[in-house]
Amino acid sequence: MNDIYQRLQVAGEAQDQTEIIATLAAIKTGKLKNDLRLLNFYREVPVSYGAEVLTVEEHDAELQVNQIQAVVIAHEKVTVLKSSHFRRDVAATATYVNVEKSRVVLSNLGYALVRADRRMSVRVQLGSAIDATFAAPELDQVHGRLHDMSLTGMSINVARDPGLPVSQKGELRIAIPAGSITVTASLLKVFHLEEGFRLVFEIEPSRAAELSISQYIFQRQVEIIKELKDHPGVAA
Repeated sequence: MNDIYQRLQVAGEAQDQTEIIATLAAIKTGKLKNDLRLLNFYREVPVSYGAEVLTVEEHDAELQVNQIQAVVIAHEKVTVLKSSHFRRDVAATATYVNVEKSRVVLSNLGYALVRADRRMSVRVQLGSAIDATFAAPELDQVHGRLHDMSLTGMSINVARDPGLPVSQKGELRIAIPAGSITVTASLLKVFHLEEGFRLVFEIEPSRAAELSISQYIFQRQVEIIKELKDHPGVAA
């Protein structure tokens, strides 16, 4: 399980994979219309393009994909396959990626629930260090670095667990290039990282703060897409 998808078993792991492989084979031969799309999230931004099935083996399949998708798959080592012919969305592991030739080999195919599909708003991961401070009455301020943000939530990385109770309400202040923003925030959950902790907050921005956040998210999306297009393996 991760924040993007959760693997599911419908008829059992082996039977599910056999069914998925059979569907991909039918798409390849033209028995089923090819409506296959791949989905990844790069720095929290969705990347989704169509794909063509090239070869199908007993436990894996080779696909021709968009070069941008190949860059992300090479980075993430996983992807999600979407088609009206599948019972559910399909998660797969990439065992081979050639960005220059836009080809990937996928294995470990299984049904999945795409948790990110249920997000209420677009989320982006930050590319530069942005200071964040959470403050609540009668509590010490919590200082950290902003990890990602959307119009409905933010998460910050901190060195130590501040011991805040879930649902703790307060104010979250961040310093983006356009200026400082303060929003009402409520702690949703705490993740333990290899180094430190991540605090995830639900936020309620004012109209002015919402506008500033929207502008920054759009700017960050443009930067992320440019980063992908500037990858040395992508044809100009």
